[in-house]
Amino acid sequence: MDTVVVQINNNQAFDFFRNLEALNVIKVLYKLPYVQTATMKKTKIVETNNAKRLSEIRDITKNINIDLTGFRFNREEANNYDE
Repeated sequence: MDTVVVQINNNQAFDFFRNLEALNVIKVLYKLPYVQTATMKKTKIVETNNAKRLSEIRDITKNINIDLTGFRFNREEANNYDE
């Protein structure tokens, strides 16, 4: 028998596992209450910082217009690092 730890994101999925338990397919050992881990908190902080930085960049560049009419990206030239 293998033991697997699974994070379930909604109650319907947990009910699905309870149904599997009723069919003797799996055994739910215990249910932990939702706790935000340090990693999740760090991710949210990074997302907030990224959103703030992007907002600042948009504020700075909102009045800058660049005309790219006729511009064509040349991949061969871009990949030519020797010159």
